[in-house]
Amino acid sequence: MRWRIAGMVACLLLFMMPLAPADDLVHLAARPLASPSTAEVRPGPLRLGDGVVYAPKSYQPGHPLPLLVMLHGASQRGADMVLRLARAAEARGVIIAAPDSGDYTWDMLAARKHEVDERWGPRYGTDPARIDAFLAQVFARYAVDPSRVALAGFSDGATYALSLGPENLDLFTALIAFSPGRVAPLHTGGRLTDGGQARVFISHGKDDRVLPLEETARTTVPAFKRRGFLVDLRVFEGGHTMPPEVVESALDWWLGPA
Repeated sequence: MRWRIAGMVACLLLFMMPLAPADDLVHLAARPLASPSTAEVRPGPLRLGDGVVYAPKSYQPGHPLPLLVMLHGASQRGADMVLRLARAAEARGVIIAAPDSGDYTWDMLAARKHEVDERWGPRYGTDPARIDAFLAQVFARYAVDPSRVALAGFSDGATYALSLGPENLDLFTALIAFSPGRVAPLHTGGRLTDGGQARVFISHGKDDRVLPLEETARTTVPAFKRRGFLVDLRVFEGGHTMPPEVVESALDWWLGPA
């Protein structure tokens, strides 16, 4: 009898728990402006709020360029990503916006890494608001082509991009992940607002010992495909890195061949 009562109490408590089919999904509000500032913009890196922006020499006010929002890995900063991608941005005429996380890595991953049993903790903390505020400043200052805004990341930043990106497909038309880790469960499908399919580019080194390829190949890619995303997985010889040729391939995949 006691076991039956205990079971009934457990069921009652389960039903009383708040449902979390899409626990605190985040929708970013910042959008490219039709008429951003026409003030002269110096080419190169610029510290702007909680991040760094890189404008190529080809940038001209009033002439929108593609924007790559690039999320750094653990223990890195946005400036590190700008340094890695500046040459490619110049070659392709792309603006890079690289925000900083509030902690040593992005909040969702920091929360998970504090969990002893590796459960996914709170999906988001303050980082989405930081990214949103940063992008609002970027859009106010730079002319950005709204049809060519991509969210990318390396390592933990790639993992975060593959979580935040699908929830904001009305802003990000493509997702690029360089060597991601274990991605949080998807709560959205791969349909864009115009009815098309969202595209995802993922690269991973065969010998990656930091975030092994197996998780990406066996779990992440199939999960995105089941949700209706068009996924392009590029496996390369090497470890946990972003080889220049892979970065170039990602930009070709996103923007078309140079």
